[in-house]
Amino acid sequence: MTGFEKDVTIQSSVAIKGSLSVPDTSREKSPAILIITGSGKIDRNGKISESKDLKLYQQIAAYLTEFGIINLRYDKRGTGGSGGEFYSAGLWDLVEDACTSVQFLKSLPEVDPEKVIVLGHSEGCTIGTAVAVRERLGGLILLSGAVERLSEALKRQRDIATQDILNAKGFQGALLRMLGVHKKVESQAQKQIQKFLAANEAVIKQGFVKINAKWFREHFAYNVKEDLANVSCPVLAITGARDIQANPEILKELPNYVKGDCEYHVVENMGHSCKFVTQTSTMLSVKKDIFAEANLPLHPELTKRLSDWLVRQTAEESLSIKQ
Repeated sequence: MTGFEKDVTIQSSVAIKGSLSVPDTSREKSPAILIITGSGKIDRNGKISESKDLKLYQQIAAYLTEFGIINLRYDKRGTGGSGGEFYSAGLWDLVEDACTSVQFLKSLPEVDPEKVIVLGHSEGCTIGTAVAVRERLGGLILLSGAVERLSEALKRQRDIATQDILNAKGFQGALLRMLGVHKKVESQAQKQIQKFLAANEAVIKQGFVKINAKWFREHFAYNVKEDLANVSCPVLAITGARDIQANPEILKELPNYVKGDCEYHVVENMGHSCKFVTQTSTMLSVKKDIFAEANLPLHPELTKRLSDWLVRQTAEESLSIKQ
């Protein structure tokens, strides 16, 4: 399906720059999806630096455009072309930007305001859930991060890291165990967390590294499960069975919280990158692995699940389906 993509500016408390993709369609009013990225200093496409580019959000946008749905992705504040300062932005600043972006989509003459859907990946799941109880949505899609609080995810990741160190082979594993790193993972993390929570500043320094203490404080105070209990729009949650950054097991709790229709899937051989992978990363290799997977296409089962759900929720049988 052909169409066009253009740069747009969304006026939140700072100027947010984004890309609006509009497929060719005969419909007067079309469904639209807002794509919310994961954590870190990452732009609308998934790029962190010249050498580190997930490409994930650009791929999702291309898939949705081919499917026949208008979509918007944007640079979070302090990244790419957006205004603001990345390290001083808290969770609620990011939620504000996402809410404003939903309102922007609803204001477009070609968009059906009753069929605006939010799609969040990783941290975008938390932000998207917060948006879903503050804006009227046509649906909520949660990829690689539903239900779990940041504090829970970080604790689980530390436990995995400890086991990975104990199981690591070769010189690296022997050295880490000799230095007792596996015994220090939790205690050092707790010390850092208490420092972030006790700080009054938005940004603190740890050595020469900037830390967004405000972001940590607001995430640790926010219980995504409480907001999930107030979500009334249809929800689709998908996490990969090989995802160690998000917890696929927790998806089964989703129906206990949301009020509206909900559907969840654990996709075999899919990691945090939403791509087909045959091995589960360790916490020692996950950052390297996720960028190595960047050029892979979206997992075929993921797109199949998305396609099926979108046709049902948008009631648009004429949508171009790409699986």
